[in-house]
Order: sequence, then structure tokens, then C-alpha cells
Amino acid sequence: MAAPCPAIGANRNEGRSGGTLTVGRVAVGPLTFHPLYLSLAVEREIADLVYGGGLLRRGSTGRLGAGLASPPVRLPGGLDWVFRLNVGIRFHDGKPLSADDVVFTYTLYKSSRIYDPIFYRYFNNILEVRRVDPLTVKFTMKEPVSEFPPDLATIPILPRHQLGSPTFADAHYAAAISRPVGLGPFKVETWPLRDNTVVLSANLDWHQGRPFLDRLVFKFYPTPEELQAAFITHEVDVVEVERAGSFAELRRARSDAVIRTFRPQQKAFETIYYNALRPPFTDRLVRRALVYATDRMRIIDQAAALGRGHLAHSPVDQDFWAYGGATRFRYDPVQALALLRQGGWRDEDRDGILDRGGRTLQFELLFPRGSVTAEKIIRIVKLNLNAIGVDVIPVPVEMKELVQRLRIGEYDAALSTQAFDPTPDDFYGLFHSEGIDLGFNVLGYRNRQVDRNISFLYGIKDRSRLFSIFQSLQWLISEDQPCMFLFFIDRQYVAFDPRCGNLGTPGEFLNPSSAWYIITGLR
Repeated sequence: MAAPCPAIGANRNEGRSGGTLTVGRVAVGPLTFHPLYLSLAVEREIADLVYGGGLLRRGSTGRLGAGLASPPVRLPGGLDWVFRLNVGIRFHDGKPLSADDVVFTYTLYKSSRIYDPIFYRYFNNILEVRRVDPLTVKFTMKEPVSEFPPDLATIPILPRHQLGSPTFADAHYAAAISRPVGLGPFKVETWPLRDNTVVLSANLDWHQGRPFLDRLVFKFYPTPEELQAAFITHEVDVVEVERAGSFAELRRARSDAVIRTFRPQQKAFETIYYNALRPPFTDRLVRRALVYATDRMRIIDQAAALGRGHLAHSPVDQDFWAYGGATRFRYDPVQALALLRQGGWRDEDRDGILDRGGRTLQFELLFPRGSVTAEKIIRIVKLNLNAIGVDVIPVPVEMKELVQRLRIGEYDAALSTQAFDPTPDDFYGLFHSEGIDLGFNVLGYRNRQVDRNISFLYGIKDRSRLFSIFQSLQWLISEDQPCMFLFFIDRQYVAFDPRCGNLGTPGEFLNPSSAWYIITGLR
């Protein structure tokens, strides 16, 4: 779930409207900004700026309020919900927002996003989305709900007049050949994209108020090193710093650089996914042995940026109200080897690699190409596992390929970052077995008790009962080790030009770029 957006007008008197800021990101290959086909964080970031929010939006407290529409009216029984669109909202090409766009959008999502757990659960409960009049839409549910699902209410609304002519299967093709048109704070200025650059210009008629910047430019680089070099030479104004050693390098090379720490927009943990549908990860003993054999504290100390993370024992972080219950695996290669021997793994041919029944204990481990942090993590994991006779074959791939291979199950193991809030939806999406055939349980993980507990979360409101269910889930999942939980990500480090204003308060969330401005009186 995305972090709430702060007020855009904060400290506006410190800066001026106008000007251009350039953001640097690591990305390789063609990018997609259609909301149905996002796979990279930067694609989602740009799509949010172009398409904007949904019928409702989250305020600074995280509660839902008016967005493109007023809060819905719940008709008796909880089956029917009526939204009234606000008057005067227009797409970037000047076409007015109408109920037809809302009906089109939800019909398109319902038909296309079955791999997403949120869309599967909530869209599956929609019986009908109907236009009442040009500015009124009625949702009819199959089963009554006490509140309109927040994740359903905040999806971006798409332009029917641009995307409505092709069939649903052709929506990706239409997005690729047409300049994206949305309701967000910025418009796509240059199309088609070229020179690894996306230029966005301010939407002067944005319904939440004109953004401060005239232009926001995104430039893409294949590696963090090239990105850092671009920041040093003033080619870009804002970058995320991946590793602690970069801080001193940046300050030496660019004395005016400002480096601040922010909270990540989403709770997330670094993890090694296992494909439980492929040997050796079908074997629970192997999965448990691997976590015993991996020095995760060394990974935090040597691979993560200074103070960036803390040890993970399950998908639930320590600040959650029902935290606890997870098994805490210590670094113990002797215990790891004992488990593998218990499972029948021996080095029969004395080549240093364990084997069983003619099969060697070997697997490919995908990781994001060009990430220094990922390379350090992989190096430690490989050394640790080789020491107990497990042959790890590191395979660097572009991030987009990694995401796609996870979705279709074409991998043995993969290093990745998993966004996760301990909500029923996030547990369902990552760990419920129903998601295997639907394509969003990328682990291929099955556990009947985990399935039952996740289902219980949806029907129980009493906190005392929920507490025991959440703790049981943490214990079950940590015992099974469907993925290796490495560390939670506590911080992100952002380096920027001193002219950049209103990026956010250090230690809090980074403000959305629609709130940034250029401070006057500086270079």
C-alpha cells in the first residue's frame, strides 16, 4: 500500500513556480507506463504522475477522502455504492472526465488483472459497474461490504476515448503507440521516448492545483555507478544513493550535494525467493538448511547501506502491533549441514558438492544486474552455501526480466525486494495457495494451515483473536521458509542539488515530486 501523500503547498514561500528538475534512475530497456502493465518501481512512479489518483485518495493521515469523486453513498444492504464525480476535471488532452471513463476503467481492470491478489479478490466481488448519468457511477457487489475497498477506490482512471477502441488484449499495444493521457499532475511531453529520457511537463489544469515545477525530467542509466557519475557532473539533480561508501565519494566529488535519509514509501524486506515447484526447494529441510547456512547479519553489515536495514525473521516487521511468534534462525552452518544430511544429501563423489539420488544440490540464483548491493549479497550467500556443499550459480538479469520470470515461474531462486504490509491482502497475495494458478503467488508455496489462517483474517474483527492468528502465521511461515527473509529496509538515502526544495522532512516519507520546487537565489 502506498504511503499517504503530504500536503503539496508546504513551505511554498521558500521557492518559486517554474523551472526543471532532472531525476536520475537505474533502468535498462523499454519502459511501460500503462497502469495495467507496470513491473518496475520507476514505471509506477511515472505512471502515478501521469495518470494521477483514483475516485478517492489517501490524505496525510492515511484515511480516504475525496479524489476524482466525493466519498461514495452506501445504499441499504451494502451491495450498491454510488460515486458522484467532481465537476470540471479534464484529461491532459482536454477531454472531460465522465462516468463512461470510470465504467471503462473498472471493466478493463476486471478483465486484465487477474494475477494481482487485490484485483482478484475485490474485482471478483464486483457484479456490475454502471453509468447512472454523465457524472454518476454505481457499483453493485455480489456480496455486501461494510466499506468500499480502499485499494479498489484508489486505482487511476483511464481515458476511454484513447484506450476504448482496441480489444482488452490489445490494450498494451495501444499504450505503446499512443502518448499516455491521464488526469495526473504531469503530462508526457516527448513521445515516443528517446535517449533514455522521459520529459514531463506540468498539467496547468490539474484538479489539485498546478505543480510547482514546469518540467520534471527522468533520465535512465544502466548502473548505479553511471548514475552517480551523472549526479557528480550535474547531469541530474536527484538520485537515490545505493550504498554507504557512496556518501563520502559524493561529498568529495560534489561538495554542494545534500544527502538525506527518508522512510521508504512502502514497508519492504530483502529476500531470496524460492520456487517451491522446483527441486531442491520442494524440500522444506533444504529451505531451512539454507537460512541456517547464511550469515544474514554479515549481509546487513557489509552489503546494506549504513543503517539501512535490520534482520528479518518473517514477513512481519517489529513495529506491527501483532509482531512475534516467528522462529529466529541463527547463523549455524553445522546445523545446516546436519539438516541436509538428515534429508539424505551426501558428497558421494567427493567433488565438494552434496548430491542425492544422482542429483547435485545446485541451483541458479537470479539477481538484478548492475546493483552493487545485490552483487555483495550474492557474493556472501554463494560463499556461505558453497561452504556446506551447495552449488549456487549467480545469474545477473535486468530488473524487468527478473520480475517477468518471477511471474511466470521461470526461476530456481531470485534475490528481490518484497513490499509487504501485514494486511490480509498482502498475506493472501504472497502466501495463499490460490495465487499459484492465478499467477501472483510467485513462490508456488502451499500450506493448508497458512491458507486457513489467512482466510480467517478477512472474517474476524476482534483484535485479541486476530493477534493469535497473526502470530500463528508468523510462526508457520518462518518454520517453512518459503523464501529466505534477509532484512527489512528501514531507510532510503537521497542525494540532491541544493536548489531542490520540499523533498521532505529527513526521517519521514519522501514527498511526491508534484510537491517539489526550485529554491530561488541558488545556482
